[in-house]
Amino acid sequence: MVIDVQNEHIMTKSRLIFLLQYVGSMEIPRPGTRIEIVAAMRRVRYEFKARGIKKRPVDITVSVDGVKVVLQRKKQKQKGLSWDESKLLVMFHPIYRIFYVSHDSQDLQIFSYIARDGASNTFKCNVFKCSKK
Repeated sequence: MVIDVQNEHIMTKSRLIFLLQYVGSMEIPRPGTRIEIVAAMRRVRYEFKARGIKKRPVDITVSVDGVKVVLQRKKQKQKGLSWDESKLLVMFHPIYRIFYVSHDSQDLQIFSYIARDGASNTFKCNVFKCSKK
């Protein structure tokens, strides 16, 4: 299998890492149709934009273990300091908890995935923006 690896993501041994912007997340009722999924994605975008919440740069790691979203590290790293990834972790969802993945047909730079929380059995829509390419 051949995968075209571009600047926006890095392929390593059993995972892919994508450099994206995190728009936001919102709890939603279980969607039944694609229209409800796209509406949830657009609602997240609208709510976070209306509140003036800025997009945050993140790394998304997709592996057989799941999808991990981590805040991107600062470029200027001081000597002797190490990063505690647990403090930078935004979210982690095992693959079996991911309910649906979709893009926005009106803006192809936007995509989302909906994951089910195991403890509360609620659904959360997580929205991301890709770089302009």
